[in-house]
Amino acid sequence: MYSIKCKRFKGEIEAYLSNEKNIFESRMDRAFRMLNVKTQMNQANIRKKDGYHAAHLLFVLSLLPLLKIPTIHGFCLKKWDHWGMARKDAFYRFQRSPSRWRSFMYAIMLKISEKLRFEKYPLKERYFIIDDSPIPKRGRNMENVSFIYDHCAGRSVLGYSLVTLGLFT
Repeated sequence: MYSIKCKRFKGEIEAYLSNEKNIFESRMDRAFRMLNVKTQMNQANIRKKDGYHAAHLLFVLSLLPLLKIPTIHGFCLKKWDHWGMARKDAFYRFQRSPSRWRSFMYAIMLKISEKLRFEKYPLKERYFIIDDSPIPKRGRNMENVSFIYDHCAGRSVLGYSLVTLGLFT
């Protein structure tokens, strides 16, 4: 999954990589290979018609939280050609393409559970954690938006409710 070799980029990320000697690109690449992400994407029929490979775009999108960049626009403004020459249009088309993301995520979760071997922990040491977090939204004409009680704010907010199930060992 290494991207096209370009001239070295300057800035804060280069200083981080040289000072900390923490090459998270290779770690992410190793994780993508270990989980067979390209194979899982092909089996879930997540493909692009033309342009950059879908696995490459997913790789760059998965690097964004590690780089502490909240949006694709913020990534494209930095002009880090080290991770690829794709621009914002390629990422936005990839996000909007009709794909079977749910089956892809199920396959990846199955691979992760196989690698972590949850069955080796006794049942008394395995716990499910359910979290519901409100995602406040502003604006007009949004689908499925409603008023949700936010227990942290102590009032109802307009938005969505994100329910997450986690496994704690």
